[in-house]
Amino acid sequence: MSKVLKEKSNQITRKYKSNIHEGIDIVGYKNSLDYIIAHSNGIVVGIQKNYKTNDAIGRSYGNFVKIKHSNGLYTLYAHLKYGSVCVDIGDKIRKGTVIGYMGNTGHSIGAHLHFEVRNNLDKKIDPTNFIDSDFQTNITKYNIGRYVVDVDVLTVRKEPFIDKKDSNWLKFEELSKNAQEQIKKSNQNTNIPNGLVKGVICDVNCVLQNWGKVPSGWICLDFCKKIT
Repeated sequence: MSKVLKEKSNQITRKYKSNIHEGIDIVGYKNSLDYIIAHSNGIVVGIQKNYKTNDAIGRSYGNFVKIKHSNGLYTLYAHLKYGSVCVDIGDKIRKGTVIGYMGNTGHSIGAHLHFEVRNNLDKKIDPTNFIDSDFQTNITKYNIGRYVVDVDVLTVRKEPFIDKKDSNWLKFEELSKNAQEQIKKSNQNTNIPNGLVKGVICDVNCVLQNWGKVPSGWICLDFCKKIT
């Protein structure tokens, strides 16, 4: 997204079309260029910053930045100018952070921004309705600290979202050794569950909306009580 994307001067030069062009192309007023900013808060999970060429064929993004947001959605910003990408993998990004500059790297015809939105399964979806809408990933009622599980079994997720197939949760043997030991001590059943049992204490060192990062993965803090 450009710095002035919400102003009428920005132009969509190519629209989204499923399986053909699964993003939107954006330039500024009279095809002007601009810095690119992050749509919403998130974490950088993909990056290419040393791509120098413009390719006549192929599907290359050239230089790009991919950000994951706390609601499970991703945004991707492609064809950025060589040398302009100013973030790295793992960086925590706030809405409005400058991440690069419009360019013409990869398979691109003229400098512009190619903007994508992907769902929690990393599938490309139409980004048009998200241009001026905030994901609201900066809203949270929780903070870092120590929590205790307040439900019978709380699954631990690989990523901070829930998918319908539950392919995102960790198995017992994938949990940290400390979590496994706490479960064994607290669990009164003979079968060890795929998650944290009631009473297990969790140290949360990062919060994204209602999700907390623990050594094993992510837990939903709606089912916990904060103790410190």
